[in-house]
Amino acid sequence: MKLLSKINRTYFKYGLFVFLIADVVIILMSNYILKDEMDQQLKMETEVIAETVRREGNFHSVYPTDIVEKISYSEIGIETSKDTLLYEASEGELTPYRECTVYKSIKGKHYRITTRQMLMEFDDIFSLYTALISTVLGLIFVLVLLFTQKMNAILWGTFNKNVELLKNYSFSSNEKLQLNTTGIDEFDDLNQVVTSMSNRLEKDYRASKEFSANAAHELQTPLAIIRNKCENLFSEKNLNDETIQSIREIYLSTDRLSGITKALLLLAKIDHGQFNDTEEISLHQLIQLRVENLKDILQDRNLSVDISAAEDCLVKMDMRLASLLIQNITTNAINYSPSSKIIEIKIAQNQFSISNYGEKPIQNAESIFNRFYKESESSKSTGIGLALVKKIADHYGMTIHYNFNNCKHQFTFSLSLC
Repeated sequence: MKLLSKINRTYFKYGLFVFLIADVVIILMSNYILKDEMDQQLKMETEVIAETVRREGNFHSVYPTDIVEKISYSEIGIETSKDTLLYEASEGELTPYRECTVYKSIKGKHYRITTRQMLMEFDDIFSLYTALISTVLGLIFVLVLLFTQKMNAILWGTFNKNVELLKNYSFSSNEKLQLNTTGIDEFDDLNQVVTSMSNRLEKDYRASKEFSANAAHELQTPLAIIRNKCENLFSEKNLNDETIQSIREIYLSTDRLSGITKALLLLAKIDHGQFNDTEEISLHQLIQLRVENLKDILQDRNLSVDISAAEDCLVKMDMRLASLLIQNITTNAINYSPSSKIIEIKIAQNQFSISNYGEKPIQNAESIFNRFYKESESSKSTGIGLALVKKIADHYGMTIHYNFNNCKHQFTFSLSLC
């Protein structure tokens, strides 16, 4: 949620609460002030009526507002002001009145003087004040909202531009991070911290990238020399079987080490974001091409591949990584499939899966994508092929699910990019 939306929602939430409280308080206060003012007015009217009785000896009552009654001495009470309800025959309902009653003794006679004034009903008062308060608070809210939007445009405009710069910034580019000055101390301090941190990370990134490239190059050169020396030794005469076997083991180990070095370099390149070229790739076509390239190995293992595609899966990826992904998962299926079996590949719009037969499920399925993980030490695997698969899948936001059903290992790849 954006900050402005959050602020507006907070204004609305607390504004509504304040509105209800203010509505009740204003109604109660207005009601109190109104009645106090009305009591004073009614009291003055009773004094005027008493003066009329004193001067003229009589007063014609006007029901229900001005009433004078002769009473006995024993009926004299205390002065009161109160609310009362009187039946209005014309309206056919009870009507609220404010009533003031005083007792006067004039020329030896005793009188009870009652004056009344009609009150507004509570519903009318509530509706009136609610409408007034709603109008005032609504105007305040609109003005605050406009003011907030204006301030947001002024205060956050440069900040938002810097956020976009950060979103689009990449260490793989040769440009330095340049954030705009906002003129606000807090934001400029944050810019300095981010820029400083970015410079340190960029320095570490380039050092790591350079180390990976140099290490791979420096390792590949002596490995190539060892392989050449081994090949030269194979051509030598008068080698006994034991020597030939030793040379062969050296050659195979060197070749294996070379493969591991290349794979680690590839993992480092993916981490460094050096595969940013994307193109639309048909996974169906890519899988068919890869299977065709493995035809000799499949024939040698007496394996067959069944490819079924409900729909083609088009994904935007770097072709090199897509090819490596398909190569590693098909090679893994071939390496761990018993001979004379079928490898199944199913393609749908949003996912594809590959399954091969096996004797038992993988014991530590959650670890099979870790680097150098092997189910058994006797395995000839380098333990890095599926790590590459996982790295590529993560790079493109794919999820991988493994299961073992009906004596089949199945890897399912869900692709949000299809």
